[in-house]
Amino acid sequence: MIKVAAAVIVSEGKILAAKRKNERLGGGFWEFPGGKLEPGETPKQACQREVAEELGDQCEVLERIDVSRHFETPYGELEIDFFWTKLKTYNLKLVAASEYRWLTPEQLESVTWLKPSEPVLEVIKQTDLRKFE
Repeated sequence: MIKVAAAVIVSEGKILAAKRKNERLGGGFWEFPGGKLEPGETPKQACQREVAEELGDQCEVLERIDVSRHFETPYGELEIDFFWTKLKTYNLKLVAASEYRWLTPEQLESVTWLKPSEPVLEVIKQTDLRKFE
């Protein structure tokens, strides 16, 4: 079981989408920034660390998103915790991603998402993102 934390970053009614670099597993697909938990780390801590490592930014993790968390993938079984998150800084370095886009809920389907990210898309569309401002 691979445990993962992912940040659904909200700003001004939009969500940050990250396109995986082509040379990485799942390359060319879109996802939410995040990654594997390190030993002794909580999902919330992993979310903050991954945002710092992948974007060069500090974030505030607000709350876990109540969505399906278990996924079978070609590279193993995943357990993902998705979190509503706000950035405290806006460096947005391209470390694990080749591109970032700020998408409105209506624009989410304009990119091709990794399968484990798909259940979160419906939650985003049904959520008033203004509550995170």
